[in-house]
Amino acid sequence: MGRNTIRVIIILATLSVLGILVIQFFFLKNTVDFSEQHFHESTTQALKNVAQSLVEYNTKTQGYESNYDPYNSVDRISNNYYVVNVNDVISPTLLEHLLLVEFKRFNIDLDFEYAIYDCDKREMVHAISYSTDNDSIIRSAYIANEPEPDGLTDEEIFENHYALKSPKNVRPSLPVCDKYTYYFGVYFPNRSQYYSSHVQAWYMVNGFLFIILMFFGYTLYVIFRQRQLSEIQKNFINNLTHEFKTPIAAIRLSAKVLEDPKIVDHPQRLNNYARIVSDQTQRLTSQVERVLQMASVEKKIIELHKEELQLAAFIEKTIAEFKASQEINSDFIQLTNLEEEVTINADPLHFSNIIFNILDNAVKYCTDEPLIQVSLTTGKHHIHLNFADNGIGIPEQYKKKIFSRFFRIPTGDVHDVKGFGLGLDYVRKMIHFHHWAINVKDNSPKGTIFTITIPK
Repeated sequence: MGRNTIRVIIILATLSVLGILVIQFFFLKNTVDFSEQHFHESTTQALKNVAQSLVEYNTKTQGYESNYDPYNSVDRISNNYYVVNVNDVISPTLLEHLLLVEFKRFNIDLDFEYAIYDCDKREMVHAISYSTDNDSIIRSAYIANEPEPDGLTDEEIFENHYALKSPKNVRPSLPVCDKYTYYFGVYFPNRSQYYSSHVQAWYMVNGFLFIILMFFGYTLYVIFRQRQLSEIQKNFINNLTHEFKTPIAAIRLSAKVLEDPKIVDHPQRLNNYARIVSDQTQRLTSQVERVLQMASVEKKIIELHKEELQLAAFIEKTIAEFKASQEINSDFIQLTNLEEEVTINADPLHFSNIIFNILDNAVKYCTDEPLIQVSLTTGKHHIHLNFADNGIGIPEQYKKKIFSRFFRIPTGDVHDVKGFGLGLDYVRKMIHFHHWAINVKDNSPKGTIFTITIPK
């Protein structure tokens, strides 16, 4: 799959998901707004009916006309608190009955609290918290088995019933409203339940959409990962081809020369070509061993054989061995701050390989005459081993990727630096197995500094 194709797929998929999210947001918002409006309209109409019934009851029983205004009787103080201006005497028992009837009629199946304003005390009285689930059962049992005694006023019946029978004998403190004199207030403490019941289907849709988004994100991750692995595989094959091509060509050429019967007449030439075959075979062997070594590391079957090492002496010895393997005449490695002897526990073979790989990269990725400064600094709890070079440096976007397996900084079709991209991956894994740490930063004015942090 081409890069442009993947880009188009990602853009289209992203736009699709964003479109779904926008549509879902507006649908959910409209649903909530509709539920808010429906709840307010239903509650307002139910309370208007209650007030109208109270006024009609007073008109029939008391024989006088009330100044009740049916159009401006309900006032919403907050989202869940309403006051109803009756402008007449309010019977607590009748109010309770009417509230239950009207709320049931409008499907307002919520817990509520109500109270009646007492103009003498200037506070809300007869306040009751009413649970629609439990109180309806107890109330029906009370009506069937325990009728109220005759001769009681409405207030006495109200107090007698709720003092003994109410499942929630609680007197909530509802705020007063200075606009009215004869009114009652209704408060819905759990109004969110009303919205939950209306948007429950949307919750399921949101959950399903969330699963789709998770799947979409995982799909994008797999696409990017497969693309990255494809690029890594391609680069590794190219590097492997370039690394093996030179020694194989040298061996093939040397073999043709050695097949000449007259070569025995030239012992020096015979010896030179035999040495070329031996050197190139050794080079191929080391490259194959490096690949196999990384396969072992990847399977985590490496066993560390740690020993107590004098750090400064070990570094000097390893650097001397590295210098001997290079065809550089100048003293290109400088050692500083190695006077203090510090003892660490490390596997000498893998530790020397770590140093070899870092120094080898510093030499390979240097366009000028290489100059590497190796220093050792000790702190209270850690030891810092620094390798500062004057190479081409590492771009910021690749500093976290250089320790990945097979990764090499892109150079187009130019392969002037040999390698498989395995060295720093090996370094990272060995550092991890030793429970150390490594980081990289720029070296001024040019180059890179690798720092290995070793706990004391």
